[in-house]
Amino acid sequence: PKREIRAEPIICKFCRAIFTDTDMIKEDKENGTHYICEYCGTINSVDKSKIKEKLSNDIDFILADVLLEKSKEKEKITKVAVTEGDLYISVIDISGSMSGAKIEAVKKSLIQTLKDFKVNSPTTKYILIAFESSVYYYLRHDKDPTNFSGDLLFSLEGMKSQLKNSLEKENFLGSIGEFADGWMKKVESLKSMDMTALGPALYFAVMSFELFNYTGRITLLTDGLANQGIGNLSGTSAGAEKFYEGMSTLCNQYKIIVDVVGISGSGDNNEMGLQTLGKLTDKTGGTLYLISADEMEAIFSELRQTRYIGKDVKVRVIVPPNFSIKNITGAFSSKGAYNGSEINLGAITEDRELFLELDSKTELKEDQEVPVQLQVEYIDKKGRKRMRVVNDKVKVTKDEKEFKSDYNQKLNVMMNIQSAGSGYYAGKGDDSKKRLTKLKNVMMKEMNALKSSNTRFEEEQFTESLSYLDDELEEIEMEEKEVAQAPAKSYWAAKGQQRARISSASLKKRMKKKKK
Repeated sequence: PKREIRAEPIICKFCRAIFTDTDMIKEDKENGTHYICEYCGTINSVDKSKIKEKLSNDIDFILADVLLEKSKEKEKITKVAVTEGDLYISVIDISGSMSGAKIEAVKKSLIQTLKDFKVNSPTTKYILIAFESSVYYYLRHDKDPTNFSGDLLFSLEGMKSQLKNSLEKENFLGSIGEFADGWMKKVESLKSMDMTALGPALYFAVMSFELFNYTGRITLLTDGLANQGIGNLSGTSAGAEKFYEGMSTLCNQYKIIVDVVGISGSGDNNEMGLQTLGKLTDKTGGTLYLISADEMEAIFSELRQTRYIGKDVKVRVIVPPNFSIKNITGAFSSKGAYNGSEINLGAITEDRELFLELDSKTELKEDQEVPVQLQVEYIDKKGRKRMRVVNDKVKVTKDEKEFKSDYNQKLNVMMNIQSAGSGYYAGKGDDSKKRLTKLKNVMMKEMNALKSSNTRFEEEQFTESLSYLDDELEEIEMEEKEVAQAPAKSYWAAKGQQRARISSASLKKRMKKKKK
């Protein structure tokens, strides 16, 4: 089990590995008190007075309290009357295609969310942003919204300036506990109108967190492609991709979680650009959905119940220089990660799992032990900056039969399912399905070979791993039928992210549910 300590870790000056093993400390006239980093071989000086004892292989350093009390002195523009609590912003599509059942389902679910906040999180602040060809910014439930429209929606600088000017005139940000009833009436009055200025609406939401100096969450709901103002996805401009990449970076900077909910009716094949918008959820730790109006309430309930154990999560993997990280799964954005690179996960839930595969550039010796260090920097629920450090050693074997009998097949299967999810997200579903089918056949062949050679192995583990694959392939078969009634790219983006983040706990939960 992990151990917590309040201390700054000792860090290798070259590879940034955290030092934990006091048995490695040496003393000589040339280098004084020092240790040689087991990852890169660098000689590091150490202050022995700061080292009290040998640390365990799983330790959580409490680094600092990073959410300090807000200063009473604020800049004139951002000065607001606030109570304690995070900020929640709903960004709602009210374009013409949202009319009827879709907008009514959104309103009903959002009202239920406000009721839940009123009881369970009354100090949370709230802003409502609705968009069609214009953006309507509701800072207060009892006043008309500020309307942003026209050429302004093509200028980031112009939008930020106008929002600042607006907040100089009115800057009261009330809590949901105080004003929930008024907000419910305001939500109920929403009506569908014209086009889809999604990009500008998102930008106003993100800038609100900067100007009010808050962290929190955005829920973005849409049923169509952004086609008005900056972030227009209806063309082939690379500028739109760059805009949403920039927004995800800003969201991470301000510690904002973004959930994106795409709404699609039966047979409605209008694309929504979820492959692009999904990157907002990917990098902030939010969730990407493609749902029908009938599923709205269940999804809002799921969002309300999601509990994050860490925000602003950064993962680093340290290995010796003759090794490279061949693959990391569990976070789509981690593709292309290399030794020591930082993987930004945004916020994470308790069941999040990542898997990694190493590759050696040199010939390895039998029984050689390769050190691997996982560093997870994050902000906990109390606002404290922490770093969890997990050390392990991977033993090298050239005996293929020994490897197959001892290898944890569940890890192999979960990593391949997550990797398949990234494939679906990128539009390479056929290749991903073939990969899982091939893995199943190979594993069955290996299990039969181990049995026939009377080799000791964990047969139950093999069998359970194969059941995971069977269930996942069954899910894919169902999805291939469903996608005919949905916008294909957006559908596979949502399903791909779900698969890329799946954990063994959530997979077993799904299998158990099917048996009932």
